[in-house]
Amino acid sequence: MAKSKVTLTKIAQHAGVSITSVSRVVHSPHLTSRHTQERVNQSIEALGFNASILKPYSPLSLSKKILIIDNQLITDSLINKGIESKAKVLGYKLLYLRFFYFSEQEIQQIISYTIDYHVDGILIINDAPYLRILQQYQHALPPIVFVNHFSLAFSCVYFDHLSNAYQATKYLIDQGHKRIAILLGDIEKEETRYLKKGYEQALTRANIMISQDYISHHCFNYSTSYKTVKKLMALAFPPTAIICSDHINLSYVDREKFLFDDKFDQGISAESAICGVIDQCLAMNIDIPAHLSLLQFIHHKGHKQYRPLNHICSMYRPLFDMGEKAIMQLISLFTCPYRERRSSIIDVELVTRHSTSSNNKI
Repeated sequence: MAKSKVTLTKIAQHAGVSITSVSRVVHSPHLTSRHTQERVNQSIEALGFNASILKPYSPLSLSKKILIIDNQLITDSLINKGIESKAKVLGYKLLYLRFFYFSEQEIQQIISYTIDYHVDGILIINDAPYLRILQQYQHALPPIVFVNHFSLAFSCVYFDHLSNAYQATKYLIDQGHKRIAILLGDIEKEETRYLKKGYEQALTRANIMISQDYISHHCFNYSTSYKTVKKLMALAFPPTAIICSDHINLSYVDREKFLFDDKFDQGISAESAICGVIDQCLAMNIDIPAHLSLLQFIHHKGHKQYRPLNHICSMYRPLFDMGEKAIMQLISLFTCPYRERRSSIIDVELVTRHSTSSNNKI
């Protein structure tokens, strides 16, 4: 049996309030009491929210306020710093919500928040499960830009993960490497799938056979990468080069929550996957780069390296620049006469250093 449509009338009956009260909670929550809002929102959650009851977004005037929905697991990211730096210069106020595990029914709270605070636009940092159903509510929300996440439905500022992995792999191939391993994150994540695809495309175009033995998933931190390298180097034909995508250190940096010791400096943590790779190599007496070349992805071009091995070859992702670009792109949408989708790719730079060397072995 098809699920019946949720209407203002049904919500009012369930909440025990008038239809007018429900309409105010949905469209003008600042005009209702917290008690009424709670009753109506509880009913909406119980019945299931329907986007059709929402009025189209219609700005009256610009408030110079931007809502940031932050799906990063920790705070103080370089993306945030880029956004905040540019917002300060341009005179915009930023309002933060953190909803990594938000449900479909609770999206009404996002809509209420935009109405309560009369925000001009929304920046959504990183992917999250609830974003898959956000499109049906787009008509009721101000302009939205996805940051560090690609979308066909919304404007976005993102990295081309496929191209980045292709570039990293091709660089090692050009150095003479044919047995190249890659350490990836969650196989379910879109970023991981594109990184893997770029890596495979580079190998295929160089007529190098793809070996699943060289592709490792769930290498999030020090311990997983440490164990993975030991397994890789025990193969009959171990890799001569390893690419470490290192998702955690790419997405954010929180200096208060990461533990540092005298081996580390700014922008790299004791839990970093690249550190697990290096320490395992040291434990196995593997010389870098004579026996094994390493390439990592980084977010902070100027940070000092892991001290047992300085000068790691890197794919540099400018997250601070991404934050600045995102807020500028959002502001550009405020003056659009219609809903326009704008997407921007943030360039990644290959920084060649001494952790890779040419390899002529087969």
